[in-house]
Amino acid sequence: MSHDARHSQLLDEARLLIREEGCDALTLARVADRAGVAKPLVYQHFGTRAAVLVELYRRFEERQLAVLRELLGSAGGGLRSVAEQIADACVGCAVTEGEELPGVISALEGSPELRRVRQEADRRFGDACLEALLPHARADGLPAAAMPAILGAMSGVSRSLIAGECTPDEGREALREVIAALVPSGG
Repeated sequence: MSHDARHSQLLDEARLLIREEGCDALTLARVADRAGVAKPLVYQHFGTRAAVLVELYRRFEERQLAVLRELLGSAGGGLRSVAEQIADACVGCAVTEGEELPGVISALEGSPELRRVRQEADRRFGDACLEALLPHARADGLPAAAMPAILGAMSGVSRSLIAGECTPDEGREALREVIAALVPSGG
């Protein structure tokens, strides 16, 4: 198996382990056992448990950005359409990644380095949203607190979805309304 294919296999096993047993169960030795490989091989690929968590989060972020960009490519011309596509991307990813993502995010908060990885990922996602929203805002742009508020709403809706406290449709509707309300109209 090629290095890249093995690396991907190991990440998939780590993700499944977290989904089935929770983030606390994640060790490089457990990943090796699940993949049927020797522990030193897993250590060569990742080195630390934190490195596995970082890569899992980056994979999530890459999928989330890809989904967002794809949906925004099909968005109609208005703010409501863009808000709908952003909400769809957020809810879709929360539903797809929901079982293991909370544990990974929680573990990422455990150290300054891991927290930075999450903050960088949030910034990239926020920048993509901002780029899509700015053409629909006033000439002076969005208020400084708008994007943090939108990202906070996304995080809250994602947590509610994962906890079963709302349906995907309810989450989408709430996010559409929040996003549209926080973008001052340019027209």
